[in-house]
Amino acid sequence: MSHFLALHGVVTKSGTPLGKASTHELLTNKAYIGLVKHHSEWFDGSFAPIISPDLFEAVQNRLKERSRPRKSKIHHNFPFTGLFRCGECGSMITAQWATNRFGVKYRYYRCTKKKNCSQGYLREETLVFQLRERLQKISLPDDWIEYMMRKTDEWQKEVKVSSGSRVEQIKEDEREIQQKLDNLITLYLDGNVPKESYLAKKDELLQKKVSLTVKIDSARHERNNWVEPLREWILDMKKATQLQSTDNFFEIKDYFKKIGTNLQLRDKSVSVSFCPPTEFAISRKTGSEFAHPLLSLARTRADQISNDVSFCGEGRN
Repeated sequence: MSHFLALHGVVTKSGTPLGKASTHELLTNKAYIGLVKHHSEWFDGSFAPIISPDLFEAVQNRLKERSRPRKSKIHHNFPFTGLFRCGECGSMITAQWATNRFGVKYRYYRCTKKKNCSQGYLREETLVFQLRERLQKISLPDDWIEYMMRKTDEWQKEVKVSSGSRVEQIKEDEREIQQKLDNLITLYLDGNVPKESYLAKKDELLQKKVSLTVKIDSARHERNNWVEPLREWILDMKKATQLQSTDNFFEIKDYFKKIGTNLQLRDKSVSVSFCPPTEFAISRKTGSEFAHPLLSLARTRADQISNDVSFCGEGRN
Protein backbone atom coordinates (compact mmCIF):
# COMPACT_ATOMS: atom_id res chain seq x y z
CA MET A 1 0.00 0.00 0.00
CA SER A 2 2.86 2.38 0.80
CA HIS A 3 4.46 1.62 -2.57
CA PHE A 4 1.12 2.11 -4.35
CA LEU A 5 0.66 5.54 -2.73
CA ALA A 6 4.22 6.52 -3.64
CA LEU A 7 3.53 5.72 -7.32
CA HIS A 8 0.60 8.15 -7.13
CA GLY A 9 2.60 10.92 -5.51
CA VAL A 10 1.65 10.37 -1.85
CA VAL A 11 5.04 10.48 -0.13
CA THR A 12 6.75 12.10 2.85
CA LYS A 13 8.25 15.61 2.73
CA SER A 14 11.60 14.08 1.93
CA GLY A 15 10.10 12.15 -0.99
CA THR A 16 10.30 8.70 0.56
CA PRO A 17 7.33 6.30 0.76
CA LEU A 18 5.09 6.51 3.82
CA GLY A 19 5.92 4.29 6.74
CA LYS A 20 3.66 1.51 7.98
CA ALA A 21 2.28 3.62 10.84
CA SER A 22 1.38 6.51 8.54
CA THR A 23 -0.25 4.19 6.01
CA HIS A 24 -2.25 2.51 8.77
CA GLU A 25 -3.38 5.93 10.03
CA LEU A 26 -4.66 6.82 6.56
CA LEU A 27 -6.63 3.59 6.31
CA THR A 28 -8.26 4.04 9.73
CA ASN A 29 -8.94 7.80 9.61
CA LYS A 30 -12.69 8.33 10.16
CA ALA A 31 -12.47 11.83 8.69
CA TYR A 32 -12.88 10.20 5.26
CA ILE A 33 -16.43 9.15 6.21
CA GLY A 34 -17.42 12.64 7.40
CA LEU A 35 -16.46 12.53 11.08
CA VAL A 36 -14.26 14.92 13.04
CA LYS A 37 -12.22 14.15 16.16
CA HIS A 38 -12.21 16.39 19.22
CA HIS A 39 -10.50 15.42 22.51
CA SER A 40 -10.33 11.70 21.63
CA GLU A 41 -14.04 11.67 20.69
CA TRP A 42 -15.58 11.56 17.20
CA PHE A 43 -18.44 13.86 16.09
CA ASP A 44 -20.41 14.51 12.89
CA GLY A 45 -18.44 16.86 10.66
CA SER A 46 -19.69 19.77 8.55
CA PHE A 47 -18.15 18.35 5.37
CA ALA A 48 -19.17 15.61 2.96
CA PRO A 49 -17.49 12.17 3.26
CA ILE A 50 -15.25 11.08 0.41
CA ILE A 51 -15.85 7.32 0.87
CA SER A 52 -18.86 5.31 1.92
CA PRO A 53 -19.23 3.83 5.43
CA ASP A 54 -19.51 0.34 3.87
CA LEU A 55 -16.16 0.69 2.14
CA PHE A 56 -14.53 2.03 5.30
CA GLU A 57 -15.92 -0.88 7.35
CA ALA A 58 -14.69 -3.37 4.74
CA VAL A 59 -11.19 -1.90 4.98
CA GLN A 60 -11.24 -2.16 8.79
CA ASN A 61 -12.30 -5.79 8.62
CA ARG A 62 -9.54 -6.53 6.15
CA LEU A 63 -6.98 -4.86 8.40
CA LYS A 64 -8.09 -6.99 11.34
CA GLU A 65 -7.83 -10.16 9.25
CA ARG A 66 -4.30 -9.36 8.11
CA SER A 67 -3.01 -7.94 11.37
CA ARG A 68 -0.43 -9.87 13.37
CA PRO A 69 -0.56 -8.71 16.98
CA ARG A 70 2.58 -8.89 19.06
CA LYS A 71 2.96 -11.93 21.21
CA SER A 72 2.57 -11.06 24.86
CA LYS A 73 4.41 -12.78 27.63
CA ILE A 74 2.42 -15.28 29.61
CA HIS A 75 2.13 -14.20 33.23
CA HIS A 76 1.84 -17.22 35.46
CA ASN A 77 0.83 -15.11 38.45
CA PHE A 78 2.06 -17.45 41.16
CA PRO A 79 0.22 -16.55 44.38
CA PHE A 80 3.04 -16.89 46.94
CA THR A 81 6.00 -15.31 45.14
CA GLY A 82 7.44 -12.27 46.89
CA LEU A 83 6.36 -13.57 50.29
CA PHE A 84 9.14 -15.90 51.47
CA ARG A 85 12.90 -15.88 51.64
CA CYS A 86 15.13 -18.92 51.65
CA GLY A 87 16.01 -19.90 55.19
CA GLU A 88 19.47 -21.06 54.13
CA CYS A 89 20.88 -18.33 51.86
CA GLY A 90 18.36 -15.50 52.25
CA SER A 91 17.44 -15.31 48.55
CA MET A 92 13.85 -14.77 47.48
CA ILE A 93 11.60 -17.74 46.75
CA THR A 94 10.42 -18.09 43.16
CA ALA A 95 7.93 -20.48 41.51
CA GLN A 96 7.47 -22.40 38.28
CA TRP A 97 5.36 -25.05 36.62
CA ALA A 98 6.34 -28.70 36.32
CA THR A 99 4.73 -31.82 34.85
CA ASN A 100 4.87 -35.21 36.54
CA ARG A 101 5.16 -38.58 34.79
CA PHE A 102 1.38 -38.81 34.49
CA GLY A 103 1.21 -35.55 32.56
CA VAL A 104 -0.30 -33.57 35.44
CA LYS A 105 0.95 -29.99 35.77
CA TYR A 106 1.62 -28.56 39.20
CA ARG A 107 3.28 -25.50 40.71
CA TYR A 108 6.21 -25.58 43.07
CA TYR A 109 8.30 -23.03 44.94
CA ARG A 110 12.06 -22.97 45.25
CA CYS A 111 14.99 -20.74 46.14
CA THR A 112 16.25 -18.47 43.34
CA LYS A 113 19.74 -19.66 44.38
CA LYS A 114 21.49 -16.33 43.95
CA LYS A 115 24.12 -17.90 46.21
CA ASN A 116 25.22 -21.46 46.79
CA CYS A 117 22.17 -23.17 48.28
CA SER A 118 21.14 -26.78 48.83
CA GLN A 119 17.41 -26.23 49.31
CA GLY A 120 14.96 -28.28 47.22
CA TYR A 121 11.51 -27.43 45.94
CA LEU A 122 8.15 -27.39 47.75
CA ARG A 123 4.90 -28.13 45.96
CA GLU A 124 2.20 -25.51 46.26
CA GLU A 125 -0.39 -27.79 47.84
CA THR A 126 2.11 -28.67 50.59
CA LEU A 127 2.86 -24.99 51.13
CA VAL A 128 -0.85 -24.16 51.37
CA PHE A 129 -1.39 -27.01 53.83
CA GLN A 130 1.34 -25.65 56.11
CA LEU A 131 -0.02 -22.09 55.90
CA ARG A 132 -3.49 -23.32 56.83
CA GLU A 133 -1.95 -25.06 59.83
CA ARG A 134 -0.52 -21.70 60.89
CA LEU A 135 -3.93 -20.09 60.41
CA GLN A 136 -5.53 -22.73 62.60
CA LYS A 137 -2.87 -22.11 65.21
CA ILE A 138 -3.54 -18.38 65.51
CA SER A 139 -7.32 -18.45 65.04
CA LEU A 140 -9.41 -17.88 68.16
CA PRO A 141 -12.78 -19.36 69.15
CA ASP A 142 -15.88 -17.36 68.24
CA ASP A 143 -16.83 -16.81 71.88
CA TRP A 144 -13.42 -15.27 72.54
CA ILE A 145 -13.82 -12.93 69.60
CA GLU A 146 -17.28 -11.85 70.76
CA TYR A 147 -16.03 -11.28 74.29
CA MET A 148 -13.06 -9.27 73.06
CA MET A 149 -15.21 -7.06 70.84
CA ARG A 150 -17.55 -6.32 73.75
CA LYS A 151 -14.61 -5.36 75.95
CA THR A 152 -13.09 -3.07 73.32
CA ASP A 153 -16.47 -1.36 72.91
CA GLU A 154 -16.55 -0.75 76.66
CA TRP A 155 -12.98 0.55 76.72
CA GLN A 156 -13.72 2.76 73.73
CA LYS A 157 -16.53 4.42 75.66
CA GLU A 158 -14.36 4.81 78.78
CA VAL A 159 -11.52 6.37 76.81
CA LYS A 160 -13.92 8.69 75.01
CA VAL A 161 -15.48 9.91 78.26
CA SER A 162 -12.10 10.34 79.93
CA SER A 163 -10.64 12.12 76.93
CA GLY A 164 -13.71 14.34 76.61
CA SER A 165 -13.44 15.45 80.23
CA ARG A 166 -9.76 16.22 79.80
CA VAL A 167 -10.39 18.23 76.63
CA GLU A 168 -13.10 20.27 78.33
CA GLN A 169 -10.78 21.05 81.26
CA ILE A 170 -8.03 22.16 78.90
CA LYS A 171 -10.49 24.33 76.98
CA GLU A 172 -11.58 25.94 80.24
CA ASP A 173 -7.94 26.70 81.08
CA GLU A 174 -7.53 28.14 77.59
CA ARG A 175 -10.51 30.45 78.07
CA GLU A 176 -9.06 31.68 81.38
CA ILE A 177 -5.75 32.51 79.71
CA GLN A 178 -7.53 34.36 76.93
CA GLN A 179 -9.44 36.37 79.51
CA LYS A 180 -6.16 37.27 81.23
CA LEU A 181 -4.74 38.38 77.90
CA ASP A 182 -7.76 40.58 77.24
CA ASN A 183 -7.48 42.12 80.71
CA LEU A 184 -3.74 42.69 80.26
CA ILE A 185 -4.26 44.49 76.98
CA THR A 186 -6.94 46.69 78.55
CA LEU A 187 -4.64 47.64 81.45
CA TYR A 188 -1.80 48.43 79.04
CA LEU A 189 -3.97 50.59 76.82
CA ASP A 190 -5.24 52.48 79.89
CA GLY A 191 -1.63 53.16 80.88
CA ASN A 192 -1.78 51.13 84.10
CA VAL A 193 0.99 48.68 83.11
CA PRO A 194 4.53 49.57 81.90
CA LYS A 195 5.37 48.37 78.40
CA GLU A 196 8.18 46.06 79.57
CA SER A 197 5.92 44.30 82.10
CA TYR A 198 3.13 44.10 79.54
CA LEU A 199 5.31 42.42 76.91
CA ALA A 200 6.83 39.96 79.38
CA LYS A 201 3.45 38.89 80.78
CA LYS A 202 1.88 38.70 77.33
CA ASP A 203 4.68 36.43 76.11
CA GLU A 204 4.20 34.16 79.13
CA LEU A 205 0.44 33.88 78.58
CA LEU A 206 0.83 33.23 74.85
CA GLN A 207 3.26 30.37 75.52
CA LYS A 208 0.79 28.80 77.92
CA LYS A 209 -1.97 29.14 75.36
CA VAL A 210 0.10 27.41 72.68
CA SER A 211 0.97 24.64 75.12
CA LEU A 212 -2.73 24.07 75.86
CA THR A 213 -3.54 23.86 72.14
CA VAL A 214 -0.97 21.08 71.78
CA LYS A 215 -2.46 19.28 74.78
CA ILE A 216 -5.94 19.40 73.23
CA ASP A 217 -4.68 17.77 70.02
CA SER A 218 -2.85 15.14 72.06
CA ALA A 219 -5.92 14.37 74.18
CA ARG A 220 -8.07 13.89 71.08
CA HIS A 221 -5.50 11.61 69.49
CA GLU A 222 -5.24 9.44 72.59
CA ARG A 223 -8.82 8.26 72.16
CA ASN A 224 -7.83 5.72 69.53
CA ASN A 225 -4.10 5.26 70.04
CA TRP A 226 -4.50 1.77 71.50
CA VAL A 227 -8.17 0.77 71.36
CA GLU A 228 -8.46 0.92 67.58
CA PRO A 229 -5.25 -1.07 66.93
CA LEU A 230 -6.53 -3.62 69.45
CA ARG A 231 -9.84 -3.87 67.62
CA GLU A 232 -8.02 -4.31 64.29
CA TRP A 233 -5.89 -7.09 65.76
CA ILE A 234 -9.01 -8.92 67.01
CA LEU A 235 -10.55 -8.74 63.54
CA ASP A 236 -7.31 -10.10 62.06
CA MET A 237 -7.52 -13.09 64.39
CA LYS A 238 -11.13 -13.60 63.34
CA LYS A 239 -10.12 -13.56 59.68
CA ALA A 240 -7.65 -16.37 60.32
CA THR A 241 -10.61 -18.69 60.87
CA GLN A 242 -12.29 -17.59 57.65
CA LEU A 243 -9.14 -18.09 55.55
CA GLN A 244 -8.69 -21.69 56.61
CA SER A 245 -11.35 -22.80 54.13
CA THR A 246 -10.69 -20.37 51.27
CA ASP A 247 -9.11 -21.29 47.95
CA ASN A 248 -8.13 -17.69 47.29
CA PHE A 249 -4.38 -18.10 47.75
CA PHE A 250 -3.70 -14.43 47.02
CA GLU A 251 -5.87 -13.47 49.97
CA ILE A 252 -3.91 -15.87 52.19
CA LYS A 253 -0.66 -14.30 50.95
CA ASP A 254 -1.88 -10.77 51.74
CA TYR A 255 -2.94 -11.87 55.21
CA PHE A 256 0.44 -13.40 56.11
CA LYS A 257 2.17 -10.38 54.61
CA LYS A 258 0.22 -8.22 57.04
CA ILE A 259 0.37 -10.21 60.27
CA GLY A 260 3.54 -12.28 59.79
CA THR A 261 7.23 -11.37 59.98
CA ASN A 262 10.42 -13.12 58.92
CA LEU A 263 8.64 -15.52 56.56
CA GLN A 264 11.03 -18.22 55.37
CA LEU A 265 11.14 -21.59 53.60
CA ARG A 266 13.77 -24.09 54.71
CA ASP A 267 13.90 -27.86 54.34
CA LYS A 268 10.44 -27.78 52.72
CA SER A 269 8.96 -26.20 55.84
CA VAL A 270 7.31 -22.81 56.38
CA SER A 271 8.62 -20.55 59.15
CA VAL A 272 6.56 -17.54 60.26
CA SER A 273 6.97 -15.21 63.22
CA PHE A 274 4.04 -13.28 64.65
CA CYS A 275 3.69 -10.03 66.55
CA PRO A 276 3.83 -10.22 70.39
CA PRO A 277 0.04 -9.97 70.93
CA THR A 278 -0.54 -12.88 68.54
CA GLU A 279 2.17 -15.01 70.18
CA PHE A 280 0.63 -14.16 73.56
CA ALA A 281 -2.81 -15.30 72.39
CA ILE A 282 -1.39 -18.52 70.94
CA SER A 283 0.25 -19.42 74.24
CA ARG A 284 -2.98 -18.76 76.15
CA LYS A 285 -5.03 -20.68 73.62
CA THR A 286 -2.99 -23.83 74.24
CA GLY A 287 -3.31 -23.52 77.99
CA SER A 288 -6.37 -24.60 79.93
CA GLU A 289 -5.96 -22.22 82.83
CA PHE A 290 -6.74 -19.01 80.94
CA ALA A 291 -10.06 -18.57 79.18
CA HIS A 292 -9.82 -15.06 77.76
CA PRO A 293 -6.40 -13.64 76.78
CA LEU A 294 -7.61 -10.13 76.05
CA LEU A 295 -7.64 -8.68 79.56
CA SER A 296 -3.98 -9.31 80.29
CA LEU A 297 -3.00 -8.62 76.71
CA ALA A 298 -4.53 -5.18 76.51
CA ARG A 299 -3.80 -3.90 79.99
CA THR A 300 -0.18 -5.02 80.24
CA ARG A 301 0.83 -3.89 76.74
CA ALA A 302 -1.29 -0.78 76.22
CA ASP A 303 1.52 1.65 77.02
CA GLN A 304 3.97 -0.07 74.65
CA ILE A 305 1.44 -0.43 71.85
CA SER A 306 0.24 3.18 72.00
CA ASN A 307 3.44 4.31 70.28
CA ASP A 308 3.22 1.76 67.45
CA VAL A 309 1.38 2.13 64.15
CA SER A 310 -0.29 -1.24 64.56
CA PHE A 311 -0.32 -4.23 66.89
CA CYS A 312 1.55 -6.47 64.47
CA GLY A 313 4.13 -4.02 63.18
CA GLU A 314 3.33 -4.58 59.51
CA GLY A 315 6.37 -4.51 57.29
CA ARG A 316 8.91 -5.71 59.88
CA ASN A 317 11.62 -8.13 58.73
